[in-house]
Amino acid sequence: MAKDILYPLRRLHGILHDINEKRKLRRKYRTIFREQPKTVFLVMTPEHGNLGDHAIALAETELLTRLGINCIEITGHKLNEMLGANHIGVMNGFPILFQGGGYLGTLWHESEMLLRKILIKNPKSRIYLLPNTIFYERNEWGQQELRKSIEIYNCHKHLTIYAREKMSYDFMKPIYRDVHLVPDMVLSMKKDDFNFERKGCILCLRGDCEKTRTQEQEKVIRQQAELLFGDQVADTDMVCNGSVSIEQRKQALNEKFFQFAGAELVIT
Repeated sequence: MAKDILYPLRRLHGILHDINEKRKLRRKYRTIFREQPKTVFLVMTPEHGNLGDHAIALAETELLTRLGINCIEITGHKLNEMLGANHIGVMNGFPILFQGGGYLGTLWHESEMLLRKILIKNPKSRIYLLPNTIFYERNEWGQQELRKSIEIYNCHKHLTIYAREKMSYDFMKPIYRDVHLVPDMVLSMKKDDFNFERKGCILCLRGDCEKTRTQEQEKVIRQQAELLFGDQVADTDMVCNGSVSIEQRKQALNEKFFQFAGAELVIT
């Protein structure tokens, strides 16, 4: 097989191109932060179809707006693109807020791995993990991953973690340096001003890997709902078919909020 004598030159060109792209990106962010000092990165927000995660992201952006804080939103999909281009460290030195939710640990391991990489590549940033739930499997692999997280999290000097419920708080408080108990971000939203006629019951029961109810429990829930509402019991969930962009987020959520607001009872 013939030797590729131009490979070192192409390799050098690629390295120089990456360096130049990172410089341009960092200059762009530096300009934004200089012109709007109250600016933060909001990262790992969703583009997937889970509307619960989109509700968290919307609550976060609305809260930042009310506080007069500008945010540069970088979705999880975009972060993976930046990681592939070796650009994940361009935020170093700027404040970073991580999307709240329930992804710390091994249940959503890809998100945990991405979080670790951002912590490692941005040591000078003040980083805040917005209200989150934590879970590590109780086996050898899960405990090994927990030890890795403890080491990486505690090596970052400017990391603050918010737990969104007491079990996660009690788990995290002894092992991480700066942990606080704060309600889920969605609870900061005001969505009680719909003037709809309410009718029937909606069952909104999740079916993914976070599902904890048994078939028997679900059967009892459905039977009780039908005793109260007869044939006016409908099923829904918080998952859309396909992806939901940042631009589509508010419309997709409003459709779900309107659906809930039209029911006398929503069981989640």
